[in-house]
Amino acid sequence: MITAVQLRAKVRQLVNELDDDAAVTLLSEDTKALDRHIDALMPDAVLLVQNNKGRGTLNPKSAAAVAVPTAENGEGTGYILLPDDFVQLVSLRMDGWSRPCTRLYAPDSQATLMQHSRYTRSGGVRPVCSEDLLPAGGRCLRYWWIPQGTQPVVRHFVYEARYDAAKGLSGNDEALHKAVAYYCAALLMGTFGRGDMASHFMNVAAALCGNVKETDKKQ
Repeated sequence: MITAVQLRAKVRQLVNELDDDAAVTLLSEDTKALDRHIDALMPDAVLLVQNNKGRGTLNPKSAAAVAVPTAENGEGTGYILLPDDFVQLVSLRMDGWSRPCTRLYAPDSQATLMQHSRYTRSGGVRPVCSEDLLPAGGRCLRYWWIPQGTQPVVRHFVYEARYDAAKGLSGNDEALHKAVAYYCAALLMGTFGRGDMASHFMNVAAALCGNVKETDKKQ
């Protein structure tokens, strides 16, 4: 767990704005303006890490208590409304499954298209989940499948959530927390027209996420 205050301090330190003299720096109008910029950019920085990391989990949230499955067609398929702050699936397991789903496929992916036929549909041994939009609006997770005649019951449902400053970042992956600070610093430098520093911070953030380009490795 890392708080919004701690994240802000990490970014300030990266851009050399952290000063031991609180009377001069922390209370100045320029510093307050800088903090507002950091706070405004932090949600985008967290989302960048969540969408670009090559490993790990950032800001996981458990929501099994509010994940209500709705059965469809009487064929063991159905859907679960996704929370408003949903970013990525970490793990979903339902009664009757031998293993959890840890990936959410796109609605037009080959894996999803195969689920629309009972002859190619996955079963409880290797369940499949995909993201979709309901006709009435709202994002949902569609699942395939559970044994027919079985009431759909969610055993656990964990996902990566959008950043909420009031709650900070959950999880214990220090490298990803650092990546958030570096991405935020990169966005901040971009805002101030410092493309050189922005590029440097972006490269470090990518490395912390486990996404180092081959050209970067050779340097």
